[in-house]
Amino acid sequence: MDEARRVLRARFGHEDFLPGQAAVVAALLGGRDALAVMPTGAGKSLLYQLPAALGVAPVVVVSPLISLMRDQLRGLTRSGVAAVALHSGQSEEEHGAALAAIADRRAKLVYLAPERLAGDGTIALLRAAGVALLAVDEAHCVSHWGHEFRPDYAQLGEIAARLGAPVLAVTATAGPRTRAEIIASLFTRAPEVFVSSFARPNLRLSFRPRGDALGQLTRFLRRREGESGVVYVNSRRKADAMAATLRGLGFDALAYHAGLDAATRAAHQDAFFERAGMTMVATIAFGMGVDKKDLRFIFHADTPNSIEAYYQEIGRAGRDGRMADALALFDPRELSGRFGFAPPADDPVALGETERRRAMARLCLTPACRFQTLLAAFGEESGRCGRCDNCRGGLLALPRRAGLVAQGWRVAVLARFSGAGAERLDEPEEAPIPAVTPSLSIAPTEERLSVAEERLYRELNRLRLDIAKRRRLAPRAVASDMMLRRLAITRPSMIDDFPPGEIVDAPAFLREIAAYDE
Repeated sequence: MDEARRVLRARFGHEDFLPGQAAVVAALLGGRDALAVMPTGAGKSLLYQLPAALGVAPVVVVSPLISLMRDQLRGLTRSGVAAVALHSGQSEEEHGAALAAIADRRAKLVYLAPERLAGDGTIALLRAAGVALLAVDEAHCVSHWGHEFRPDYAQLGEIAARLGAPVLAVTATAGPRTRAEIIASLFTRAPEVFVSSFARPNLRLSFRPRGDALGQLTRFLRRREGESGVVYVNSRRKADAMAATLRGLGFDALAYHAGLDAATRAAHQDAFFERAGMTMVATIAFGMGVDKKDLRFIFHADTPNSIEAYYQEIGRAGRDGRMADALALFDPRELSGRFGFAPPADDPVALGETERRRAMARLCLTPACRFQTLLAAFGEESGRCGRCDNCRGGLLALPRRAGLVAQGWRVAVLARFSGAGAERLDEPEEAPIPAVTPSLSIAPTEERLSVAEERLYRELNRLRLDIAKRRRLAPRAVASDMMLRRLAITRPSMIDDFPPGEIVDAPAFLREIAAYDE
C-alpha cells in the first residue's frame, strides 16, 4: 500500500485515498474479489485504475456506455497509463490498434461493453493476454430489479470464470437485494463487500401530491432561474410535449429520450453541458454518464418506479458539493396500485421489484425524515437530516406532515378496494404491508384494451413465456405486464422505438408485432 500511495500521488495527482478506497484497493492487490458500493464522486474508477498502474494488468473494465469509456481513456492518457477500448464507435484502424495493444500486452486497461466481451474471440484474446482483474462498472445493471438492467450483464459471471481472474464489481446504487443479486450473478466465491454511506448532505428532498403538474413545475423553475436541472417524466411523448411547453413559457428546455435519433440526442446533451440555466426534460434514458457538476435540481413530474431509480436520479444533482434540490410529485391513486395486488410468492424478480416500489411509495408518504427513510431502504441507519421538507419548518410543518398521514390512509383504503388489506404505509420494514406486482396492468385509471389490442397482448404474453423458459428467467424479467400492454397499444415498428433495457430479446417482440399486423 505504500507503493500504491506513491503511484497515487505520482500518476493520479492525489495526496491520499478518499474514504473507503484504500480498503478496496488492498483487497484487490491481495488477489481477493470485491463488491464496492460507493456514492458518486467517491472515486470508484480509481479502484481498478490504480492496480493497473501498479502492474496488476491487464485489467478488463466492463462499462455500459461508450461515453463513459471515452471519458476515462482521456483521463488515463494524462496519467500515463496505457489503456484501450473496444466498442462499436471505433474506426477499423482504431479497432486494429486496440487489438494489437492487447495481444502484445502493452495495454494495462481494456474497456469494453458486455456485449463485446461475450464473443468467443474476445475471450480467447483476453485469456491469452493473461487478465489480472475483471472490473464490472455500473454493476447494478446485473440486477433484474434494477431500472437499468442489461441482459448481457447476466453472462458476466460465466465469462469471469472463463477468464479465471479476480472480480471487482462497483456501483453507486445497490440496496441489500441488489447487492445479493450482484453477488449471486457475478462471483464464484464470496467477495469482500464494501458499502459506503448513501447519505448526501448537500441534497434537499421534497415531495408533493400532484395537482397541476405544469403549474407546480413552472413555479419551481421560476424560483431557480439561471440554474440547470433535469425534469424526469415517464414517457417520450410527455418529454417532448413538456419541453415544448416550457420553451413556449420562456425557459431554455430540451427533451431527451430513446426515441430521438442519435444525432439529436447528442446535440441536446451537448447543449445541456455547455449552456447555463438549461432544463432537460427526460426519461430514464438520460441516466448513466450524466456528470454536469453544477446541476442544481432534479424534478420528478412522475414518481420513479423504484427507490434505487430515484436515488440514482437525484444523485446527478449537486456533484460540485453545493446545495441542490430534489422535488418529486406523486399521485395517491397510482401509489395505491403498488399495494393492491400480490406477485407470485415463488417469483423472486417480481418480489424484489415489488419491494422497491413499496419503498418508493413509503418515501412519498412518510411524515418522518425523508433521508432517514431513504437510507433505511438501503439498509443504513441515520439521524434526521434537517434539510428535507419534513425536517424543515419546525411546528409550522406539522399540518403538512399530518396531511401526509392522511394521504397514507387514503392510499391504504384505495389499495384495500384493489384487493389488499388497509395497512399503514408509513410503517417500518417489519410491518405487514400488502405486496404489489411491479408490472401492474390494471391500475384504477388505466384504459381498457380494444379487442385487437387484447389479442396482440395475449400473443405477446405467449412469446414472453417462451423466451423466459429458454433463458431460464422469470417472465417479468423478460418484460413487465405493463410493457406488454404498451407494446400492444403502440405497436412499434422499429427496434429504436423500444425502451432500452426494459425488454429481453426485443427483436423477437418486434417480429411478433409485425407478423400480427400482416
